[in-house]
Amino acid sequence: MNRITNGISLCMIVRNEADHLPRCLQSVRRAVDEIIVVDTGSTDESIAIARRFGARVIRTPWEGDFSKARNAGLELARGTWILFMDADEELDRGDIAELRLCARHMEYEGFFLQVLNHSGNDIRSATATVNPLLRMFRRRPEHRFRGKIHEQIAASITEHRPTAKLHITNIKIHHYGYSSAMVAAKDKIRRNADLLQQALQAEPNDPFNHYNMAVEYMRMNDNASALRHIRQAKNLAAPEISYYHLLFKYEARCLLSMGRIDEALDICQSGLDHFPDYTDLLHLKGVILLSSGQASEAEKAFHKAVEAGPAPVHYHTESGAGTYLSTLGLGQIREDAGDDAGALHWYAQTLKHEPGMRPPFHKIIRIMKSNLQDKLIPSFICEHLQPESSETVNSIAGLLMANRCYEAAGELLERFRHIASSPENEKLRFISKLLSEGREFRQNVGMGTVNPSTKIHIPSDESDTWSDSLQIELAYYAGDTEKALEAVYGMIAPLPSPPSALHAERKSTTARLLAAFAETHLLQLLHHHPGHAVIRKAVRLLPPFEYYE
Repeated sequence: MNRITNGISLCMIVRNEADHLPRCLQSVRRAVDEIIVVDTGSTDESIAIARRFGARVIRTPWEGDFSKARNAGLELARGTWILFMDADEELDRGDIAELRLCARHMEYEGFFLQVLNHSGNDIRSATATVNPLLRMFRRRPEHRFRGKIHEQIAASITEHRPTAKLHITNIKIHHYGYSSAMVAAKDKIRRNADLLQQALQAEPNDPFNHYNMAVEYMRMNDNASALRHIRQAKNLAAPEISYYHLLFKYEARCLLSMGRIDEALDICQSGLDHFPDYTDLLHLKGVILLSSGQASEAEKAFHKAVEAGPAPVHYHTESGAGTYLSTLGLGQIREDAGDDAGALHWYAQTLKHEPGMRPPFHKIIRIMKSNLQDKLIPSFICEHLQPESSETVNSIAGLLMANRCYEAAGELLERFRHIASSPENEKLRFISKLLSEGREFRQNVGMGTVNPSTKIHIPSDESDTWSDSLQIELAYYAGDTEKALEAVYGMIAPLPSPPSALHAERKSTTARLLAAFAETHLLQLLHHHPGHAVIRKAVRLLPPFEYYE
């Protein structure tokens, strides 16, 4: 067998991964020198797909042991380095050059890569956690995986080379295997728990097995059982073990879920005594304090998390701790305290960290609307979000329209016409202008500044472009309240009880329309009603449009 000098061998185990394998293999095509696939019994197109990408495929029966399957692939590898991945992962395309560069550094025995666990099924979905994991190591006969499940290579390396140098990189692997849909499809939690039970029977004092069993119990929301295994892992593990910091976070999280607030705070502090730069514990302390009504102390904890920033790369971290999750917490605390300016500042900071995040965007809109500052929304967006692409402008305009900020949507599209001009946007500008005029007309009628007998003009030649819901909304703004409500009733009267899936869209449209009517009436009252504070609160309590989906 010829060795591939400084080459990288990708080694994988697969079984019925035809839906995910092409994405994984496409992502590593220019990064590795050979692909070894161990198939443990696929009945789909997995083997054919692997061979199309030039992989060497070996078939081996599944024996309930992940390490055994992985080690079978190592026997065939020829590269100097082994990279191991799963089919539900992909290498970040921007990190290929850095991975190749790492392969030239022969002074190291292995490299930690940053595994980003996504909540959805593609790279655009939110990242829930980031874990530094040893994913590339030197190919040597003595380097073999251990453990039936959550197989590890580090112990094998350090056992034979106690002074081995392992380097932590910023190279990213995106993992989708624990999105809710994929977990349900493969029943991963039950499979993992069964294998871990077998492993614990064989090695009852292995802290890593207890740690992993705790994780599975947490996924099943069995926090009492998870807590038991976490504490066993803490008693058995050495403090320098790579996941020791996680045991404090998971213990505090379990205690919080069980309502044991004081104990959860004590564990957070104990963890910070051991790991003072672990931002996740600062953020979690804020969450625990806020959940128990200690807003002032929670605010201090969130501030400390923001000052610390994201945890150093050697920690397993929750995405957003020290950035957008912590600033979102600060925004909520300021809003609850009645400090709208402070809330807007922190919600804007949240969007700077995570531009695609919807909740802070909705909160900004609600605060500004309830203070009758609708006209300032475009300026606020330009100052704090600074959209630079047509996709971003279109996305924000769509959100503004969905939240009935029609004038703001139209003005935003006008301001950024130079980068977001299209026939669709011109139509959207026209619609936003008409709906904006309609809402203003309705409010002016309510304030007595316009004669109710006056009618706004709805162009008949454009009527074919309106959906039923837009026509109903326009009718309401034009003063035809009875006609609009009759139309809404006409939409819901035929609905079966309970509504079938076929009627779900009509049901959500009805809910959106009624919310639009309610919001319009509340904003109208804000101009002259003495109970301003109560009405502002009511406007903010109206749910965002996604809640109707």
